[in-house]
Amino acid sequence: MRQKPQHLLIWVMLIYVNVPGIAQINPIKTAKDLGKSIPGKKDPSTSSTGTTNDRPTSAPSSTSSRPAASTPSNTNTTNNMATPLDAAAESSPAKSFIASFWKAIDKLKAASAAQQYHLYYSNITSAETNLRNIKMRDPNYDTKPLEAELDKYKAEQQGNNSQRETTRDIAANTIRFLSDLFESDQTSYSSNLNLEQGIPAHQEKLQAFTDKVNQFLASNPDQAILKSKEALATQKANYVAKTVDNYEKSINENTSKAGLTTHRELVGMEVYWSAMVKVFPNLPAPVTAQESVKAALARLGSEAQMLAKFQKNETEKMKNTKMPVAAAVNPALEADFKKVIATMGWKESVVKINLLNQDWSTLYHSITGNIIARTQQAAVAAKKNDGNCILYTITIVQEYTGAGKYGASKHYSDGVLADKFLCENAK
Repeated sequence: MRQKPQHLLIWVMLIYVNVPGIAQINPIKTAKDLGKSIPGKKDPSTSSTGTTNDRPTSAPSSTSSRPAASTPSNTNTTNNMATPLDAAAESSPAKSFIASFWKAIDKLKAASAAQQYHLYYSNITSAETNLRNIKMRDPNYDTKPLEAELDKYKAEQQGNNSQRETTRDIAANTIRFLSDLFESDQTSYSSNLNLEQGIPAHQEKLQAFTDKVNQFLASNPDQAILKSKEALATQKANYVAKTVDNYEKSINENTSKAGLTTHRELVGMEVYWSAMVKVFPNLPAPVTAQESVKAALARLGSEAQMLAKFQKNETEKMKNTKMPVAAAVNPALEADFKKVIATMGWKESVVKINLLNQDWSTLYHSITGNIIARTQQAAVAAKKNDGNCILYTITIVQEYTGAGKYGASKHYSDGVLADKFLCENAK
């Protein structure tokens, strides 16, 4: 049965309304709805910036291709609004490079040379590259304003680089100086020189060290590095008092002018710790160390006073040095000692010989245990050309020849008991 047209129309409309997928196809919009989907154009007169994106129809003055440049910014702000190009730039064949140049400048404004070193460098490089391309693509384009703008940031970068280099040099100088200060002894006395040469040379050494310290302090050293060495300075200072006590005791007991070398060590220590007090002014330990050295030097007195003390000590020592008592008396054995001494080429003449052992000491082979020799020791007082005596110990040896017999006496070893000995004590 054929349906009537009006019935068919009703059936189609019912399907359309009740099937969601079909209902979404090409929905009908009113004129009012269409109007909402069209964005309205802003009125330039109401812009918050007071500018418009419309390009000027006439070219501006040839002395400027962009609004006046601002001073380089040191704050990390983001410049999302790029300043538009002027007509000269828009019509230039180098337009893309001009736009890229100002994009790099905008990034420089938002960056800080000190805080974003690598970003700053890359954008200056980008601006320089674009500037060269502009000149090649459009030789008639006035790039002076662009160059002036870029120069501001290059100057800022150069200043920052100089500051970075200065800071690095200061740190390196501080590390180098402290390394020498802690690891090498720059104020010690060189004992390989005699006193006549050594003392003036030592004084020059101390003056050079003092000058070096003063120059270092005047160089504005890195305080953070100095701070990191405070514990080491304190540790080093804590050993000074014991060292000073040992030096002072040695000087007080010395019997010759060689004791002045120890005194020079104390003088060097005083100069060293005076420097440490300057380098680490906030530490108490270097001050204590310096005062310990100064107090010892004050007690010891001048070098002339010490020389007099050394002479007095020597006299007392000679007076109190006695010859070891003989353990046995054997004229034949004593004569053997004299024969051995005569072969040694001594310039002193023998005054007295005291045997130190009652009998010979036998020497055995370390592996076989066989007898190989025997030794005897004696104290020998010998007179020198200056009238004083010197006191030796001498050991002679006789090699074992077998059948209970030994060979002739020979020199075995010797040593000095006292380099200055009163001959009257040779008993």
